[in-house]
Amino acid sequence: MKNNIIDLILKSTSTKDVRLVGVEIENFVYEKNGKRITVNPSSRYSASDLLSDLINEKDKNDEKYDYSIEPGGQIEWASAPYTSLQDIYSEYTRHLDSLTGLLENNSLFTIGSTVEPISPPNSIELINDTKYQLMDNMFEGVGTYGRWMMRNTTSVQVNIDILSKEDGEQMAFLSDCISPFASLLFANASFINTDPIGKDNFRHIIWSNTDNTRCGYLFDHNIISSNNLIGKFSDIVLNAPSIFSINNKYEINQFVGPIKKWLNLLHDNNQLDDKIINSAIRQIFTHVRFKQGMLELRCTDRPPIGYEFAPVAFWVGLLTDDDIRNNLLEIFHSWSDADRKIAIRNADYLDLERIGPQNKSMFDWINYFSDLALNGLSRRSNLLSIKAETDLLIPYLELFQNKGMPGEFLQHNYLNSKKPLIDFLKEHI
Repeated sequence: MKNNIIDLILKSTSTKDVRLVGVEIENFVYEKNGKRITVNPSSRYSASDLLSDLINEKDKNDEKYDYSIEPGGQIEWASAPYTSLQDIYSEYTRHLDSLTGLLENNSLFTIGSTVEPISPPNSIELINDTKYQLMDNMFEGVGTYGRWMMRNTTSVQVNIDILSKEDGEQMAFLSDCISPFASLLFANASFINTDPIGKDNFRHIIWSNTDNTRCGYLFDHNIISSNNLIGKFSDIVLNAPSIFSINNKYEINQFVGPIKKWLNLLHDNNQLDDKIINSAIRQIFTHVRFKQGMLELRCTDRPPIGYEFAPVAFWVGLLTDDDIRNNLLEIFHSWSDADRKIAIRNADYLDLERIGPQNKSMFDWINYFSDLALNGLSRRSNLLSIKAETDLLIPYLELFQNKGMPGEFLQHNYLNSKKPLIDFLKEHI
């Protein structure tokens, strides 16, 4: 069974010889009174209605991107795969035109927050979907923040094609090492339950306390190098408790036991296929995970509106250039387990001066990785003869250098504004 998962991860989804990238961006949507939009169809315009209208518009315009809905009604836009980030950004601007029009027509608005700032999760409706209802029931009994994760978070996720087993394992190891710093660089959780959040990097904390059998860092699962990393990731998949099972008719059911037990039952009956294996892999929520033919990077917060592509450019600049990767491999091979642990622990706090690996501050490491990312983007655009992509990252880095982390400085701005939180949030749309 392990080999089935490995084979699927290494199965290319692309017919091109060059590496493709995909992006997923999530949004909270609100009624004008500041309450989250209802999720399921009702007498009021719902997130389900918005999803349907967005899909209809993209089909009418023959767009290649897609939409889905998260368990708390968050709307997720997923790009088509492209070589150039500028091509993806062009798609995103067209999506924004559609989204903005529908929001205005229905007296709704969105904000650029990564953690729900107003409502607790128990006040937010859950989507009427069996797999999410089973997930909700499971997370009630494990960890402490599963329902926050499902209903009260948004993110930017980056999918990067795997060109070979070694390529995928290197990218996964490097991104797992960098993720604590990326989490701080793009930290954008400022409020919960209408109150300033203080020094907590709250989305990072949420994911650290959801379910330790399927979440967290690869390092937390004893993956400490790139050696046989995909095989070790496959073990995480097989040993995690099933959230749900899917049969050969693709029906979702409750299943008690590890994922390997469910998959083996189907395999023994000659009913196992790639779609079912994919559904098993997607029950793993590590900050870095594999899907068919690609690596998915999940740790970064959703940045403020207008900066959504900064984490995309950051990751692509660091991971897709051989020279940059070799530089990073040399650095991380010199780190001890204690270095890795202190970086992960520091990522829970909005404090850039905390001392990280090798007695350097988290701020110094973030600046170093940011410079490497810009260098990688420049080298990439020259090598591939594509439009420069550094402009997708530089404005955010300037914001970070001038003001710090949005998760922190937005709290100060709000307190100084003396305004109701909902009015303050609307001003920052």
